[in-house]
Amino acid sequence: MTSAPERLLIVKPSSFGDIIHTLPALDAVHRSWPRTAVDWIVKPEWMPLLQGHPMLREALPFPMSWRAWRRMIPLVRQRRYEMVLDLQGLLRSGVLSLCTGAPIRIGFANAREGSPWCYTRRVALPAGSANGRPPSLQESLQAPRHAIDRYLHLVREAGASSQAPVRFPLPSWPEAARWVDDWWDKAGLQPKDTVCVLHPAARWETKRWPAERFARLADRLVKEQGWRVILVAGPAERTQVEAVGRLMQQPYDDLSGRTTLPQLAALLARAALLITNDSGPMHLAVAVGIPVVALFGPTDPRKIGPYGPGHHVLQAGVDCSPCGRQRCTQGLACMNAISVEEAYAAALRVRRPDRVGVLSGCTGDVEQSK
Repeated sequence: MTSAPERLLIVKPSSFGDIIHTLPALDAVHRSWPRTAVDWIVKPEWMPLLQGHPMLREALPFPMSWRAWRRMIPLVRQRRYEMVLDLQGLLRSGVLSLCTGAPIRIGFANAREGSPWCYTRRVALPAGSANGRPPSLQESLQAPRHAIDRYLHLVREAGASSQAPVRFPLPSWPEAARWVDDWWDKAGLQPKDTVCVLHPAARWETKRWPAERFARLADRLVKEQGWRVILVAGPAERTQVEAVGRLMQQPYDDLSGRTTLPQLAALLARAALLITNDSGPMHLAVAVGIPVVALFGPTDPRKIGPYGPGHHVLQAGVDCSPCGRQRCTQGLACMNAISVEEAYAAALRVRRPDRVGVLSGCTGDVEQSK
């Protein structure tokens, strides 16, 4: 094992799901080198996921302008990092890694936009399977690796150990938990209620399951199962949620655009399951330990799907999927091929037993296990 660096910087600015994917790597670094001072550079919009994290000395804002770059470069140089882990693998993250002056700068050999030229050590990825399973011979030859496994491989190559179970350490958010407790009481929810959270939004149009199908699914869960349905999304996605709400016939709760990221985590921790498009909340649900029904079309769940057991991915067998495209020339065939009946059956199958969950963040030595 490499000797523990005194100061280490993680460069992973975005996005929502990618921040969650990196938490197991942070956990591995912390367990291997508990005395190392670790900073993390992240875009300001995702800083609430990391602020106050006991495994971090500080979360630093990723420079989004030339003026911010001029302030950031002297700051990172003054901190005299001994090691930088660039898990973003783009030109700006690579250049920022180089600007730190750290003697050890590690990133992926196949990173994009020329960023590998900024590293002192380039990590090649061996073939392997998704979700941490031992690969079969065929998988060893051709299967893609999940993002979490990729990041864990990089920290192992850096000298840290990642042999323990994969964990998603989150900060402790008592104020967010109290907010959810208050809302829960005002909504009249009882311990016996099965609460299903729906996230019907996505940044890409090609990732969105039709609003009409989300509405039909939600109506069936309320009418036939007696579940409580909560719709969530970010402020910029409220119109997508409103489209679902207009089509619903049964009552529902709308918290879209009304929660912070910590409040969303606390809300998910108390739910029985999340039904969602490929999105950041999908990975946050995995991190807080609730099952997910994930609807996939243009993206590959083997690389970025819900990690670990207990989840269900619905992906139609359309020839052009996964294409990785934000625009579709096939009439969104992959998402349209997923039926309400499939999603309904998956929801009944994966939901966790009726109980009220609690969001418990890590303390630095005791982390939340998946």
